[in-house]
Formats: sequence, C-alpha cells, structure tokens
Amino acid sequence: MLLIFDLDDTLIYTHRVFMQLTRQFLERMACLGFDDENVYYTLDSIDREIVESEDAYVPWAFPAAMQRTYQFYCEKYFVPYDEYEAAALADLGSSFREADYQLLPGAKPLLDVLNAAGHILVLLTQGDYEVQNFKVRQHNLGQYFDEIIVVNKKTEEVYNSIMRLHGLAPQDTAVIGNSLKSEVAQALAVGARAILLTAAEGWQFEDEEVSGDYAVARTLAEVPELLR
Repeated sequence: MLLIFDLDDTLIYTHRVFMQLTRQFLERMACLGFDDENVYYTLDSIDREIVESEDAYVPWAFPAAMQRTYQFYCEKYFVPYDEYEAAALADLGSSFREADYQLLPGAKPLLDVLNAAGHILVLLTQGDYEVQNFKVRQHNLGQYFDEIIVVNKKTEEVYNSIMRLHGLAPQDTAVIGNSLKSEVAQALAVGARAILLTAAEGWQFEDEEVSGDYAVARTLAEVPELLR
C-alpha cells in the first residue's frame, strides 16, 4: 500500500513552535506599550493575508506579519516606527527556521511498523524546501521514507503524480495528516483513503468543510488499525 504522510503536526509539532514565538511577540509588543487585546488577531490576520495572496506557505510570511503588525500599532497610537525594533521582530519571526521541533509520541515506532509491513512510504510536506528539510534532518526522518517531496501547495495533481510514479491506484493509497484542507479533502478528491490525525493542534487556516468518508486517529498508534 502507498502511504502518503504529512509532516507538520502529523509527525512533528510545528504549530506549537509558532505559538511560542507568537507569545514572545505579544510580550515584546506589550513592553513597547502595545497591550491591545487585538494584537494577536491583527498578527494572525496579516499572516493569513500573506499566505492567501501568495497561495503558498512562504517562509517570509510570519516575520513580515510581525513587522507589519508592529507598524500598524505604531501608526494607530502615533508612536515613531523604530527600524531597529522592526528588524528585531523580523528576526524573532524568522527563528522558526531552525527551531527545536519535537516529534509526536510514537512517530518513529509507527514508521518502523509500517516499513516492516512492506508499505511504500512517501513524505509530502508543503512549505519552504530548506525549512522542511531542516525538520526532516533534525530527527533523521529520511531513513523511513521511499520519497520525500516538498511542494508550495498540496493539490490533486500532486497526489495523482505520486500515485502514478509508484504505480498504485487510489484504492491502494492512503493519506495521513492533520489537515482537512490539504490532506483529507485532496485525498478524497483523487479517490484515495484519508486518515485525519487529531493528536496535535494545527492552524485553523487548514480547516475546511469536507464531504466524504474518512477515518480519524487520535494518536499515531491508532493508524495501523485504521489501515486494515
């Protein structure tokens, strides 16, 4: 069977890294006098706007959102815009590139079990190539996969091309990930099976109404049984 795995918040915790950086940003903004309760929502809104306009998870989105949020509040409260402060916030926002990403419990044991069962494992992740490969190398995940693919955006054609490359039909393919939008909906659209993993909190931008049947795993340990 062909198993297409997501990376972020499926095998490694990613959202919590961004939330930690967001908390540091909010603390810094409060120190600057911007303790408006809407600072978080402003940051999130600008971040979403950038991702939507680029139609991809570009690596400069998060640091740019921090800078633009700072600029917005400087203008709102008539505070001089400090280039040094803006640069420091951009550095904070960029620090996710080489953060300490932690594996979800059971990630490597699961991959060991699936490899031993003879499945073909493909890691399909979206985002910046260097950033995503840093995460893979950090935990030596490359050894578990027959192929690792980094794309700007997961689409039906991406999934179809993987199935064609490995010569397996949709009914012999399963997609495992935490996103309704990028994994479950796309898998169902191409006729593959889908397993939604709910073990880690993800970005709400990846939520989407999905029609069709799919399995839900609360932990990675539940995945093998759902593949039977």
